[in-house]
Amino acid sequence: MRNLARAMFVTPMFGVASFLRSLAGRRLAGILGAAALLLIPVPASAAATITRDTITTPFVETGLLDDCRAGITGTLVGTSVISFQRVDTDLGFHVDSTETDTGTITWSDGSYSIIFAVTRFTRNIFETGMRVRTETHYDSVDTYTADGVFLARSTFQYVEHLTFIDDVYTVRFDRERFHFFDGC
Repeated sequence: MRNLARAMFVTPMFGVASFLRSLAGRRLAGILGAAALLLIPVPASAAATITRDTITTPFVETGLLDDCRAGITGTLVGTSVISFQRVDTDLGFHVDSTETDTGTITWSDGSYSIIFAVTRFTRNIFETGMRVRTETHYDSVDTYTADGVFLARSTFQYVEHLTFIDDVYTVRFDRERFHFFDGC
């Protein structure tokens, strides 16, 4: 029985088996298979809905304290710009967002600090309940005397990943760094 089964498998039928063993035959079979898949009816899915917006907000904070220079206070005047895009599909949604903050702190001794911060945020929420979020942040503060002489620079940055799968949150901080140049 074993030899009969092998003989039946190897026996070419109209030369098809030998053709399929050749490179050209395998390519043709792949193309025809792919074409056949295109003929299978698939339920139509709704088109993705895309929402985009930019929000600009001025802000003011008073009574700020300088950790390096005791006894002085400052007032921050700045602008926050948030730009985002949200894409909704049948499988869930995706959000990309960037927030950029710029401003100047005017200190009571006449010195000033120029600030810059950017936070990028990405979130995916799937119909299955899985959630993935990544956030990166960078900010800097450059401080000068009233005459414009450089005093100090401070920067801070981080990268954070948050994943929710099977009712379990996983948080990973890839990088969290402070840098101080001159000053305290």
